[in-house]
This record gives sequence, structure tokens and C-alpha cells, in this order.
Amino acid sequence: MTSTRWYHAAGIVAVIAILVAFLYAVRSTLPPFLIAFAIAWLLDPVLDRLHHSGVRRIVAVLSIYGVFLIIFAVGLLYLVPAVIDQAKQFGDDFPRYSARFQEYASGLMAQHHDTLVRLKLPTTLQEAFTKYGGQMNSQIGIGVNLVTRFITSNFSRVLWIVLVPLVAFYLLMDIDRMKQKAALLIPESIRPRTTEILARVGLVFSSYVRGLVVVCLLYGIATTITLEVFHLKYGIILGLLAGILYAVPYIGAIATTLLVFLVGLATYPQGVGQALWPAVGMIVLNQGFDLVITPKILGKSVGLHPVLSLFALLAGGQLFGLAGMILAVPVAASIQEVVFEFCPELKAEPKPARAPRKRKKAAAAAE
Repeated sequence: MTSTRWYHAAGIVAVIAILVAFLYAVRSTLPPFLIAFAIAWLLDPVLDRLHHSGVRRIVAVLSIYGVFLIIFAVGLLYLVPAVIDQAKQFGDDFPRYSARFQEYASGLMAQHHDTLVRLKLPTTLQEAFTKYGGQMNSQIGIGVNLVTRFITSNFSRVLWIVLVPLVAFYLLMDIDRMKQKAALLIPESIRPRTTEILARVGLVFSSYVRGLVVVCLLYGIATTITLEVFHLKYGIILGLLAGILYAVPYIGAIATTLLVFLVGLATYPQGVGQALWPAVGMIVLNQGFDLVITPKILGKSVGLHPVLSLFALLAGGQLFGLAGMILAVPVAASIQEVVFEFCPELKAEPKPARAPRKRKKAAAAAE
């Protein structure tokens, strides 16, 4: 019996090793399928709700795709031309903005000349360019090369535009059966508890990601409207960047506010005083989202303490860069769910300590 189990375990390990080796060999073909799987996984709960309400699954899938195509078409017709127009304006205005920033920098360096001397730093822009110009040019060159290489390497992946929606469609149609068959790979003795843990982890992760997409979209729209109220240029581009950056908790909102201030500093004729207003508007907007909108949409899908969230954010950024920062919070929340499953007493709220009773009667009797 023992030898049979050993051969069975060795066979499973061998099959897993062969599968991993195969996937590594064809890793360049995996990204579109992984993207399609992620889309199907995120949309599956929405489709399940429609299906349980009486809508056939094929109709629900086609409805979701119809909504996506409408949004995509509206984006192509209105959003893309506006972004291109604002990008062209920025390119035309960049020399003037550069001269204005140099003027601000020269003024600041002149005001703090003594401090810069004590710190042994350049006291003029000319000295700064002389000392750091070579490093800046080399870094800019590296950045341009990276962008060029990225565009060139991804140009051949235009086929993904067709492949990803097609694969996602078939996955959405059969994802329930795929999950049932995948559960059969788990040993029967631990199958119920394992599937329950995986379902809870998947619910936490998918709920967070879906909610985050909605929050980022609303934040980008709200940022664009806010900047239009203050008549700040490039509001659509800044709104797009704000929606993307908001996916990084805490840091994204701060970076957006700083970016808005710098753009206001470059574009407003009155300088710092006028540039502060849209920055203050962004601070108010951030507070509204952080205190009202984001908790309302995300709800308690994560349930992670703020200290743990910050630690997960920094750890994810150090280990995996920007992607790690974006996924750090849901991954940490998923790990927390697993810990709570095996240590349920950690999830329970501690009982408040009772205040000591005043022994008035005893004191009176003593007197």
C-alpha cells in the first residue's frame, strides 16, 4: 500500500514537472490566454447573477460584449482624438514650459544659495547641467530606447485584439464546467475544504479587482471634470493618468496631485498662487474618494488593516515593481483569508475589557 502511494505521488510530481516545462517552453504564447482567463474570471460572477435571474448564459455573455463594444467605440470616436489633440498641444507648448521651469528653478536656487553651498550642491542651473547633464542624457536615452523597444516588440501582437476577446468568450461559456473538473484534481479527502478556501480567496481577489477598475474609472472621470472646472490644460490626459495611478493605493493619489500642481505651475500665468487651486481641488477629491466612494464600491471585500495594506504595498513594490504594488493588497487579503481559515480565532473581535467595579458599599461598611 505504501509503495503504491509513493508511485502515485511520484507520478503526479512527474506530470506537474512536465507540464511546467511545457508551459515554460511556450511561454511567449501564454499572455493573451492569461489575459482572456483573467477577463473571464472577473466577469463570471456578473454573468452568474444574470443567469440566476433568468437570463440565458449566451445572452448574458453577448450583452456584456455588446456593452464593451459600445464603450470601445465611444472611446475611439471621442476620447482618442481628444488625447491626440492635447498631446500635440503639449508638444507645441513644451519649449515655453521648459523655459518657465528654468526660470522658477533659477529663482529658487538664488533664494537658497547659502544652503546649497553648505550642502555642496550646484548653485545655478548651468552648474547643475554641467554636473548632472551627462547622467540625465544617458537616463533619457535609456528611457527612449526602452519605449521604442516596447512599441516595436508589441506591434506584432495586434492579433491579441481579436484573440483575447475570442478566447474570453469561450472561457465564459464553459468556466463553470472547467472549475468543476479542476476540483477533481484535488484529493478527495481535502477537496471540500480546499475548494471552499479557493472560492473565498477567489471572491476576495476578484471583488477587489472589479471594484478597483470601477473606482479608477470614476476617479479618472472626476479628475477630468475637476480640472476642467479650474480650466487647467490637458485635463483629459491627466484624467487618464489619474485613473491609472489610482490603482496604486495611497501613492497614486499623491502622485496625481503633485502632477496637477506641476502642470498648473507651467500653464497658469500667475504661477504658484494659481497652481495651488487645482491641487487643493485634487486633495478634496482624493478625500471624497478615500472616505466615501472607494469604501462604498469596494466595501469589505478586502478587510485588511491599513498598516498591513501599507506594508504589503511597499513589499510588493520592492519585489515586483509597479505590478506588485497594484496587486499587493488583494494578494495580502487572500493570504489573510487562508490564515483565518486555519486560525478562525484571529478573525473574532476581542471582547472589550470590563472596567473595575467601584466598591462603594464595601467602602461605606468600612467607615
